[in-house]
Amino acid sequence: MYEIGGLIIIGILAQWLAWRLRVPAILPLILAGLCVGPGYEWYTGHALLSPTFDPDAGTGLFPGNLLYSFVSLAIGLILFEGGLTLKTSEIKGLTNSILRLSTYGAFTTTIVAGFAAHFIIGLDWQIAFLFSTLIVVTGPTVIAPIMRQINVKRQISTILKWESIVIDPVGAFLAVLFYKFIIAFYEPDATVPEAIIEFARSGLVGIGLGATLGYGLYLLITRLYVPKFLLNVFTLAAVIGAFLMSDAIAHESGLLTTVVMGAFLANRDVPFLHDILDFKESLTILLISMLFILLSANITVEQIMLVLEPKVLALFLVVVFVARPLGVFWSLAGSDLDWRDKAFISWVGPRGIVAAGVASLFGLELAERGIAGAEYITPLVFMIVLGTVLLNATLAGFLAKKLRVSLPKGSGIVIFGGGEGARELAVSLEGSGRDVTIVTDNQAAADTARDANLAVVESAVNTDDLDKVLDLTDVGYILAMTSSDEDNFYITNNYRSREGLRGIYRLITRKEVMRHRYSKRSLFSHFASYLIFNRTARTNNGHHVYPIHDPKLIDEALEAIRSVKAIPLYLKCAASGDITFIGADMDDLEASVNDELYYLGPKVHLGDLVDRVDEPDATTAPPVKAEVEPESVTVKQDTTGEIIE
Repeated sequence: MYEIGGLIIIGILAQWLAWRLRVPAILPLILAGLCVGPGYEWYTGHALLSPTFDPDAGTGLFPGNLLYSFVSLAIGLILFEGGLTLKTSEIKGLTNSILRLSTYGAFTTTIVAGFAAHFIIGLDWQIAFLFSTLIVVTGPTVIAPIMRQINVKRQISTILKWESIVIDPVGAFLAVLFYKFIIAFYEPDATVPEAIIEFARSGLVGIGLGATLGYGLYLLITRLYVPKFLLNVFTLAAVIGAFLMSDAIAHESGLLTTVVMGAFLANRDVPFLHDILDFKESLTILLISMLFILLSANITVEQIMLVLEPKVLALFLVVVFVARPLGVFWSLAGSDLDWRDKAFISWVGPRGIVAAGVASLFGLELAERGIAGAEYITPLVFMIVLGTVLLNATLAGFLAKKLRVSLPKGSGIVIFGGGEGARELAVSLEGSGRDVTIVTDNQAAADTARDANLAVVESAVNTDDLDKVLDLTDVGYILAMTSSDEDNFYITNNYRSREGLRGIYRLITRKEVMRHRYSKRSLFSHFASYLIFNRTARTNNGHHVYPIHDPKLIDEALEAIRSVKAIPLYLKCAASGDITFIGADMDDLEASVNDELYYLGPKVHLGDLVDRVDEPDATTAPPVKAEVEPESVTVKQDTTGEIIE
């Protein structure tokens, strides 16, 4: 009883300490496990916490191999929670990169790390490649907090998140395959073809059963066969049942089944899905806390001594600086990512609970069979886990800044409204490296935004449920751009006291246009009402960019743009990447050389402004030509149902 209670208390305290120190929780969790396990045993002669039950001493938690059964089931639940975050709308344009990273990248790591383990450590080929398959997986529970801390481009964070979840069952399958190969090599009754058939069957069962049971759970929830007060625990029981059923049909297929179930539900309109996700997040925190302490406490002093050698450090360096970069650059060759993005993804590859859990299981089973080198598997994998997490936790932020893939704090943007103007602005901001989320209750507008690879939250602006689904963790700006002046006022008033926001703006109202009096929150131009803004987006081919060659002429550029009814949007700073939204009556904008002014509407010839730098009497803007003349205004609706002109 005391061991179970102490395990939970230590785990939650370690999670709290990680939050205070702003480091991934895996670090204090593993250190805590080493302290209460082999550390305390080295000092006193017996472990303070013994994960496996000792019948002679009457101490320990799990008899026999039940520890690894618990570990396997807990990992399945953790991966289900990860699957619930896998929305396919996030990866439009990135699908190929994620699939290649989860296949080519895994293959590269397996080959390079396997050869390194054989030639550097001296492991037999079978054990060396079992080790290499165990470390192909990256940890979603480690990557998520790192991404929250350093705030990189959405493209990069999405790829890393999806890779870490998708590759977990892939890595587990590879490890099982090589484990079967080893058994086939050492036991005459087992054969390699049987191992390959078992591998294929596990994949088919995992995908097929996961999709089938996910659909069944979806029907039960949507048809209200499950009351809300039982929804969370019913879902938990369903996932456990799916995991057990899958593993009974095909060994080690349960992990893939739970991921597929979670992803299936994530991409359906499931009532109360956010409540389920909240419950699973809390459960995941508890399970991760227990698992890492249990597994690290189960390591022996002798296993720790095995990795305290220079050759183990050499293996670690090969895994981090050779295997991972080779896999990433090969996998992402031909993608839209530049070399800086690829270099950062190469660096961020912390291993997590799947690697540690499966390594502990296979290491023990092979050691009990007397297979040479099996005693290295668990400590080597834990060394990779601890080392990669430590490196990423300490240096990822520094490298993100040096590689210029990080974004300023509070750089995320939420746009309320799904009209053509809002969508075009969102596309422009995404192209400038910002994370943009559109909030609209118009399904057609939401679908159109998703087709443009934009993040969308379908919700009314004045509902209490919005805060549950709208993540404002790193949002710095909120733009109210709906068709209703009342809703826009509601949004600005509702969020103006929210901490961490750098600016809250809205479109100008009809009254402001008539009275020529504008609020400091009014956006863009004195004529850019909702109707005009959407008409401008509809009748012109996208947004345009004016590079600032002389900061002195920025106000003349604004005047020139507005003079042809084009709408200035924002100024992007070349040095910091930060942006400044243009106010309706802004006429004193400060700029620097190489800054970029984004605007919407007819393309304006602004090049001759640069020629006026040396003219002492250049006080007015030169004549400006527009490629598109303004048209008369007629009110109608576009295909999404939004009002346009």
